[in-house]
Amino acid sequence: MSLHRIVASTIAIGLMSPGLAFAQSAPTGAPPPEAKGLVEGPKKAAEEPSLEDKVDGTTASVAAGGMWSTGNARQLSGTANGAFETRWSNNGIGAAILGNYGQGAPPGEAIRVTAQNVQGRIRYDRYVIESASVFLINTGRHDRFQGLDFRYNLDPGFKYLFLKASANTLWGEVGYDLQHDIRRDGDRTVLDANGQPVLDASGVPQLLDKTKTDHSTRLFAGFKHGFNKEVTLATGLEYLQSVIDSTRYRVNFDALFAAKVGGGLALGVGFSARYDHAPLPGKEKLDTATTLSLIYAFSDTAEKPAEKAPCDCPPIPPAPLPVQAPAAEPPPAPTETPPLAPPPAAPSPTDQPSTDQP
Repeated sequence: MSLHRIVASTIAIGLMSPGLAFAQSAPTGAPPPEAKGLVEGPKKAAEEPSLEDKVDGTTASVAAGGMWSTGNARQLSGTANGAFETRWSNNGIGAAILGNYGQGAPPGEAIRVTAQNVQGRIRYDRYVIESASVFLINTGRHDRFQGLDFRYNLDPGFKYLFLKASANTLWGEVGYDLQHDIRRDGDRTVLDANGQPVLDASGVPQLLDKTKTDHSTRLFAGFKHGFNKEVTLATGLEYLQSVIDSTRYRVNFDALFAAKVGGGLALGVGFSARYDHAPLPGKEKLDTATTLSLIYAFSDTAEKPAEKAPCDCPPIPPAPLPVQAPAAEPPPAPTETPPLAPPPAAPSPTDQPSTDQP
């Protein structure tokens, strides 16, 4: 039974942060989200890249789910994942781990393992400006049914945010990929076109090398669209082209649709596809997985205060000036005091009465 049939009906329930809603099907090599969460509202675009426009904080998540069926179809499967991301100043670190296990069998046959893989990833970003960073990704994977005891990938590169509008985010990455495989002994046999072992001159099956190292160029594009503040879609597409063998290339695709249902909960539906043009002998080139997730979000990242949108309202007329009370009439000005009358003149001697007696 292929892996996508196992995980197609898995329901994962866990603690997840808005910045980590990618944990179920994170785009390969996706940056520590400046897109903070799948169920958050759209934000105003930055006017221009700047070192001062930082959002520091830490997010963490744990999720687990499974399925058990009996009767005509006997099957047991489970999945678990966890993630951690932190951002401070111009630095970002992210870590994630994901594991799947499944077993089953038709009636009357012995139960056998049908899925067994685990993958861990650590990423460091150094932001040159808010919209650009240099990064280093380390990934380790074990996958029994891909024939891998262990696969190690080292991916240095450069990331740039091309678009950060209110409802859309678009970013790209370019870099180098080093891949080193340690193969399972049971999957090293060389097969012919009919799937039969190829024998050497002594009749012994030919074997591939135990280890294999490849060098590739890496291109990645991520896109996020917010239909509204409750519903979002995030996708990521990765292409790796070998520089050793031009016919060897790999393509990875992820998509996650999330809708907020309230109370910190969101419902997510994810799809991923992994294509390897040159897998090990007898292995399928394409693996797909579909997941259904119930997400609970938590984060301590501080929200920036939202700017008020300009109001498209009619202009408000200026307030009338206050009415002033009429000033009281001033008292009448004092009249000029007339000058005092001069004193009467003294009588002249001729005017004096005569004192002579007749």
